[in-house]
Amino acid sequence: MLKSVPFANAITLANLACGLLAISLAMDIDTSQYAFYLIILAAILDFFDGFVARLLGQEGPLGQQLDSLADLVSFGVVPGLIWKSWMESKGYCPPTGFCINSYIWLLIPLASAYRLARFNVESGGSTYFMGIPTPLTGITLASFSVIGMNIGANKPFLGMEVLPFVDFPQVLFDHIYLWLYMPLLASFFMVSDYPMLSLKFNKQDGVDLWRWIFIGGAVLLLPILGFAAFFGIYVWFIITSFIAFRGKSNTTEEL
Repeated sequence: MLKSVPFANAITLANLACGLLAISLAMDIDTSQYAFYLIILAAILDFFDGFVARLLGQEGPLGQQLDSLADLVSFGVVPGLIWKSWMESKGYCPPTGFCINSYIWLLIPLASAYRLARFNVESGGSTYFMGIPTPLTGITLASFSVIGMNIGANKPFLGMEVLPFVDFPQVLFDHIYLWLYMPLLASFFMVSDYPMLSLKFNKQDGVDLWRWIFIGGAVLLLPILGFAAFFGIYVWFIITSFIAFRGKSNTTEEL
């Protein structure tokens, strides 16, 4: 049976496997950062399945649907469960009784599902995204678990020390508004109609320069912000996208 599965789809299934393995880790605050590492691996696989599909001529509707299902688990369900674990650990989500805080995490997988479904029916060769991509959102939200576990420790990220002047105060990550409003904002930007940069370079859309600016900024943020780099890249992505498409219509005809 495995011989009949295209290699690109097998990579997508590996992405899904990372998400499934991360679910149990995400539900325990002490292991949530390991779920984040599996999400990073899933993101790498998510990049390569599309690359391999184009290289081997294995692109098709099956691969697209499978990719979205894998992304929903790895970058929607798992980050949502990580968020739930952190809310509970901080006392914002009582284990018994009704509390709206206990359900705010549901916005993450729900918005992810809506965005991925919309992408499947509307993407059609576009060189930009409508709303922020699900993988970037999921990685950013899940990275808060790593920041929370390592805050103040100045531990290295990818072999690089976090610089002291960007050390984050503990109080920031203990504030209830962060845990309540981040899922709201992230979900809004996922399902929004704002055009966002993709990394498909195309001279005709006139924003290639801003793609390079985003990539350059993202590379610089990794050694500067350490564990917080993913949130920094997320904000940088929004800023560069808004500037790149400022004054332009949200319709594909004008982009």
